[in-house]
Amino acid sequence: MTDYPFKVVDVFTDKPLFGNPVAVVFNADDISDENMQRIAGWTNLSETTFICASTRADYRLRIFTPGRELPFAGHPTIGSAHAALETDVVSKEKRSFTQDCLSGLIPIQTDPAGVIKARVPKPRLIPTDVTGEMIRPIMGARTWLDPMLIDVGPHWLVTRLKDFDALYELDVDAPKLVDLSREIDAAGMTVYAVDKRNTVHVRAFAPGDGVFEDPVCGSGNAAVAAHVNATRLYEQVGKAYTARQGAALGRDGHIQVAIEGDEVFIGGHSTTVVDGKISL
Repeated sequence: MTDYPFKVVDVFTDKPLFGNPVAVVFNADDISDENMQRIAGWTNLSETTFICASTRADYRLRIFTPGRELPFAGHPTIGSAHAALETDVVSKEKRSFTQDCLSGLIPIQTDPAGVIKARVPKPRLIPTDVTGEMIRPIMGARTWLDPMLIDVGPHWLVTRLKDFDALYELDVDAPKLVDLSREIDAAGMTVYAVDKRNTVHVRAFAPGDGVFEDPVCGSGNAAVAAHVNATRLYEQVGKAYTARQGAALGRDGHIQVAIEGDEVFIGGHSTTVVDGKISL
């Protein structure tokens, strides 16, 4: 058997067990694609990552859900960067470095307070004929504003709720959401609403990938930022804001978001909760 260093990092929180965990496996170059997928299914987290060598970046990151490999994902990127810094895959002295993944090169920055930020793949709006009326039987009879299909590596169907309280009263029909996601080639649906203090609250659902609801989703928040930008909601919430996600699942994730032109940056704190090895 071969031992591989292994961590579970709680992402978008500085308080253990309140964010979104990602499993990180190191020195993974000789792990087969099949075994990477089996490990991801075994951990049964929304994502498991594998840190490999790269000839064009500080490391290569492969990202798997329980069902498939992703080109990019937000919380795995932030959590894996945290783990890479802890284990000297990247020198702790570095304030900027680069991740290589299927979506390309991802610039990452750190600050003295421990916040890790990543520039996500440039968001792209994909034409879709999905309407609020089509969403109602899937998510509940609510007023859904401006549905958009947005590519940030994974594709997310993003829509905003007019009524903030309704965000935490959703009645999601998972089979119908799986059918719609497959029809439009989306990972799932990310929905959001703005409270009276102009704080953005987010929920993300990807039952087709084996994740009914993602506790705190980085790529989903990046897609929300693109939606905020496209609908000019930044006039209300700002172009730099901290989103909240996870309350529906007993979590309390905080995602720092910045919109700069047509680019989106996401970031936050992370904390390691498991540190050991995995034997194959």
